[in-house]
Amino acid sequence: MNETNEIKFTVSKISENDRSAFIQHLKNSIQDYDPQLQIDISETEPFFWLTTRKGYFKLYYSKCRFIETDRRSLVFHCEGSVHRKNGKISVILEELPHHLFFRCNNSYIVNLQYINEIIPDGDRYSILLHSGEKLPLSRSRYQKCLKALNILKES
Repeated sequence: MNETNEIKFTVSKISENDRSAFIQHLKNSIQDYDPQLQIDISETEPFFWLTTRKGYFKLYYSKCRFIETDRRSLVFHCEGSVHRKNGKISVILEELPHHLFFRCNNSYIVNLQYINEIIPDGDRYSILLHSGEKLPLSRSRYQKCLKALNILKES
């Protein structure tokens, strides 16, 4: 008879940036304790809860193309949906994983995975997404954006 003991737990209160390192450390620690154990650590797709006037929405990072400000509201442009909530772009930026999201100008945060190309646009630059949408990229953030994209390609 094959006996399986399964332990499930949820890691909260840990940043997305540190989660993978923590899980790998946990896996290594368990293997050091008992090398015969078969370890399958499955991670659920990272997400955050978005609270709006219409309710609570589970937004997966991988589905959110970009976020923009519209007056005093944040507009989340996701695959198949658009959500609006009151808030500041600087506050939401702190809650997002920095290796996936980049503030491309004062009014936009872009998901780096959706960037198709960066194109010159007059005396400025624009980000062209896979969806065909075009976002402004400020000149002061151009080099940082290129660096963020290189970091994403390496991981």
